[in-house]
Amino acid sequence: MTAEFTLEQGAQVLADATMPGCVRELGLTVEHLGKGSATLRMRPTPMACREGGIYAGQALSALADTAMCFAIWTDGRGRRPVATVDLHMTFLSGGGKEDLLAKAEIVRSGRTLSFCKVSMVLADSGKDVASAMAIFSLPA
Repeated sequence: MTAEFTLEQGAQVLADATMPGCVRELGLTVEHLGKGSATLRMRPTPMACREGGIYAGQALSALADTAMCFAIWTDGRGRRPVATVDLHMTFLSGGGKEDLLAKAEIVRSGRTLSFCKVSMVLADSGKDVASAMAIFSLPA
């Protein structure tokens, strides 16, 4: 049986009380969902940026993790609990002053683990800001 994860469901998840407050407060929006992929947007708000108007590493990490979870939920099995096992971030630029797009995709997914990657680019200029790779546990 295939379970679809829709844009409407994605918007609801971001607003839901089950989503950690640190993520809800970032004001993320879902731009795109495809088979094994997701794109989320983050605006350069005071919650997302640090002194000097650059994106905070903590906000980028939360965005990366969340975008990869959304990609997992588009694998045909729908929304279900996932747990981050390992997350590797690479920060390339401070960004800021432009919206940020996190483009996540599943690299490989099995019954109990999913391997994902995400690239984060400024929405207007396309400048690379960060990238990440993660492993997620898929509890039964």
